[in-house]
Amino acid sequence: MGEKMLFPLDEFKRRYSAIQNEMVERDVDLLLLDQPELIFYVLGYAMSEGFQQFCLIPRQGMPLMILRSVDAGTLRDYSWIESIISYADWEDPIAIMAETVKERGWSSIRIGVDETSYNLTIQRFRQLQQAFPNSDFADFSLFLSRQRALKSEREIEYLRRSSQIADQALASILNQIKPGDSARDCVALAAQQIIRLGGDASVVGPVTKSLDENKMHALVDDNPLQHGDLLHVELIPQFMGYASRIMRPVHMGPPPSRLIDTAKQIVDLQDKQLEAMNPGVPACEIDSILREGMLKQGLRTSYLNITGYSLGYYQLHTPRSSDFTYIFRPTDTWLLEPGMVFHMYTVASGLAFSETVRITPAGAERLTLSDRKLLHSIN
Repeated sequence: MGEKMLFPLDEFKRRYSAIQNEMVERDVDLLLLDQPELIFYVLGYAMSEGFQQFCLIPRQGMPLMILRSVDAGTLRDYSWIESIISYADWEDPIAIMAETVKERGWSSIRIGVDETSYNLTIQRFRQLQQAFPNSDFADFSLFLSRQRALKSEREIEYLRRSSQIADQALASILNQIKPGDSARDCVALAAQQIIRLGGDASVVGPVTKSLDENKMHALVDDNPLQHGDLLHVELIPQFMGYASRIMRPVHMGPPPSRLIDTAKQIVDLQDKQLEAMNPGVPACEIDSILREGMLKQGLRTSYLNITGYSLGYYQLHTPRSSDFTYIFRPTDTWLLEPGMVFHMYTVASGLAFSETVRITPAGAERLTLSDRKLLHSIN
C-alpha cells in the first residue's frame, strides 16, 4: 500500500466493491479501464497517457495495472494496488495484457470497456478485438460515470480547498491589478497565488477583455488595460487534481450604474437557479429557470449553450478541459443527487458569473464564496 494515498483504503475498497458487484449483475468477466480519470478513481493514481496503460478488474479478486516502467514507482507510492506489470517503451501493452489474462486464467468471454474513453481510439479498440477474438465487449461507461459523479466527503474536502484557492486568487487580482497591466498580468497574479496556496501546477484559467456568449474562450493577450475596461476572469484551480471554477466580471475602476444593474439581474436569476438545485429535481428544470429567465428579461436574444456541467478530478494534460458527463440543457432529464458537484455558469452583456456548487440532501451549497456582483479593481 502506497505511503502517499489521497484517500483512506476503506474508500478505495468501497469503490472497488461497487464496481465488482455491478460486474456480477451485468455478467461481465473482466473490466478494462484506460481513461486516466477512471484509473485514478479506482487506484488513486493515473498518468496522462503517452503510451497505453490499462487497469484490469476481474469479477473476483484484486486489480492489476499495466503501464510504462517509468511510471510504476509513482503508482506504487500513491495507490493501494499490489499487482503491477510494467513494460519497456518498445513492448506492446495489448499483447502483454492478452498474455496476462491468459496466464491468470481470467475468463474473458464478456469484457467491459468505457466507450466514452478518449483513450480508446477506433484503432485501439480493433486491436482489443484482435487480442480477444472470442470475447464480447460491453459498454460499462454509464455506471462508471455515475459512480465518479457522486463525490465522497474527502473529495468534497479537496473541492472545497480548490474553491478557497479560487476565491483568494480572484481577490489577489482585484487588489493588485492596475491600469497599464494586461490580461496576462492578471493570469500571472492568479497563478502565483494558486501555487502559493497549495494548488496544483495546472491550468490557471482564461482572462480576457472581450467576452460574449459566442466568444467565451478568447486567448490571453498583452494589451494594456485602461480605466473603464471590463475583464472576464475565469479561474479553474486544482487541488490534488480536483478542480473548482469561478467566473466574475471585473471592471477597471468604479463601474457605471447600467452595468451594475445588469449584473444584478443576471445574479438574481442564477440565484433562483441555485436555490432550486435539490436532490431529485430533473436537470432540465434547473436549466429552464436560468435559460428562460434570461430570454424573458431580454438579457439574451438566444441561449444556445448549457448552463452547467460536472466538476471533479481532472488528470493533468487531459484533453477533456471540461467534464460534460452530467450537463444542464433543456433535453436532460437525469436527476440531481447528493454528492454531485457542478460548475454553474451564465453570461450576458459581457458579464459572466459562475460558481462551484455541491448538492447536499438539503439543497445546493456554494463552495466558491466570492461576492456575487460586478467587481472592480481598487487601483
